Amino acid sequence: MKKYFLYIFVIIVLAVAAVWFIKNQASGTINEREGSFAVKDKNEIAKFILTETDKQAIEISNANGLWMVNGKYAAREDMMESLLEVATRVTSLCPVPAAAHDNVVRELMTHHVRVEIFDKSNKSLKSYWVGGPTTDGQNTYMLLEDNGQPSSRPHLTYIPSFKGFLTPRFNAEEETWRTRAVFNYKESEIQKLCVQYTTDEKNSFAIAKIANDSFAVSPTNEKFRINDSYQQKYIRQYLSFYSSIFLEAFVNDLPNRDSIIKTTPYCTITIIETDSSVNQVKLYRMPVNKRSKMQFDPNGNPMAYDIDHFFASIHDDKDLALVQYYTFGTLLRHYKDFFFKPNSGK
Repeated sequence: MKKYFLYIFVIIVLAVAAVWFIKNQASGTINEREGSFAVKDKNEIAKFILTETDKQAIEISNANGLWMVNGKYAAREDMMESLLEVATRVTSLCPVPAAAHDNVVRELMTHHVRVEIFDKSNKSLKSYWVGGPTTDGQNTYMLLEDNGQPSSRPHLTYIPSFKGFLTPRFNAEEETWRTRAVFNYKESEIQKLCVQYTTDEKNSFAIAKIANDSFAVSPTNEKFRINDSYQQKYIRQYLSFYSSIFLEAFVNDLPNRDSIIKTTPYCTITIIETDSSVNQVKLYRMPVNKRSKMQFDPNGNPMAYDIDHFFASIHDDKDLALVQYYTFGTLLRHYKDFFFKPNSGK
């Protein structure tokens, strides 16, 4: 009889162990699935749709190797790199602790960015909600979607070796995502370039390609022509400045935006590309304002213009931007600068 009791006891123990194992294995599988936010292969990703709680949304898609914002503008490379990094490396630290679960879910329902990631065939790869940071700012609350439905538990997420929360990488404002590049040319892509100072014809000039490795510089008004040999090295060095020129910020929301564009520009830079495309930028002096670093000249007189910034009209006057003199100053050369400069004392 004792032997039977022993057998029954062993069977009961094994049954309990089996139930515990199955339950915990299933729970572990759910935990793993609920925390699987990353897309394994970056090359699979062809499109993102980011939608904020207020329904503001943008689409960022890959068009022949170029990431575009809403199909209209090239995306900022730095932001695109950050977005792809988080999409492929985001990792779950753990589910949100039970004590904080309800509060986190309520906050996610109120404030979140819904992230949808698709492949080239428009198949969904991942979909999840991105909330705010944890109290210490080192992790981010995220909630995965499964077949279009939110999972039961949000997770604390992070990127290995990165300190900080991830929410800013999912900004859904179109203007924030637009590239800041104004000029981004190789020398071989420039057919002609003109720098026209509205009130200073003597210093205005044009550069034209005359061969694959040769350019000519000329005044915009023939009466200012310099009868001397210009230097190819000066021209080519100058053209190299156009490889990386960026604006500081778009300012299309300025109340006097249209008035600024209608004023006479200080300088107009026009580039005709080898495919005949035209890229024109008009620079306008910016009046001194409360943010200007220099308010007075050395004699104590009020400054009329900000010496650090210009307004710039770009994209056929569709956009107004703020640009730095530090960046654009290298482009504001004079016609005479392309000619031989003798050393002092010789």
